Amino acid sequence: MKVNSFFSVAALVATTSFSSFVLAQSNLTLEQRIEQLEQQNQTRSQLQSQMSMQIIELQKEVKELRGIIEEHDYKLQQIQDRQRDLYRDIENRLSALPKGGAVSSTPSSSTTTTPSDPPVINPGTTKAVKETVSGDGRVEFENAFKLVRNRNYDQAVQSFESFLQNYPTSGYADNARFWIGQVYFAQSKFSEAEQQFSLLRTEYPESSKMSAAILKLAEIKVRLENWEEAKALYSEVVNKYTGAPQQLARKGLQDIKAKGH
Repeated sequence: MKVNSFFSVAALVATTSFSSFVLAQSNLTLEQRIEQLEQQNQTRSQLQSQMSMQIIELQKEVKELRGIIEEHDYKLQQIQDRQRDLYRDIENRLSALPKGGAVSSTPSSSTTTTPSDPPVINPGTTKAVKETVSGDGRVEFENAFKLVRNRNYDQAVQSFESFLQNYPTSGYADNARFWIGQVYFAQSKFSEAEQQFSLLRTEYPESSKMSAAILKLAEIKVRLENWEEAKALYSEVVNKYTGAPQQLARKGLQDIKAKGH
């Protein structure tokens, strides 16, 4: 009953207001009505003009923001391309090493580390380093990676291991683990390499290096002539990944099949 009463009162108020509006309009002369309509039209035109200006300004801001985003995307793509080219170059150099595993830890005179290079973390001073390092360890990772480029492989492994002790949750940790395995693989230390790539799989399941690590594990199995395990690993990459990793895995399966396994 109260609801009905409420709607009845609301209807009465609306009817009264409308009646008052009609009555007010009826008391105006034709000229007054025309003048009122012209004022309303003028007000509407001003509002439309203001809205149009605001829309133009918003479109301009959106265009500027889109340009900034595109510029940042371009710069990010350049950085990713340079990093990918660098990693590919290092991998090619490591793959070209002699299979006998006799790798010198002393760089040539043309690639000797200069005194101006940042200091490399020494495993013997891990405790002292932990008290001073901070952040994600990007500089430390790059220092260790320089050792790989300079063919200081033993020192590179030590530096990456020290890096993992100091920065276990760094965004570079999975890459450090991968490159330890990569150096061992290049030295034909397949047992040590397999251990590192397996650790990467368990410690960093979301790593961007995961497909590369599985491919390396498969290649190790091929070197050891463990054909069934190699095929299982290659098949895993084929089923989980696309693009270059998938193509490499398919080629690996084809090569094993061509060998009669």
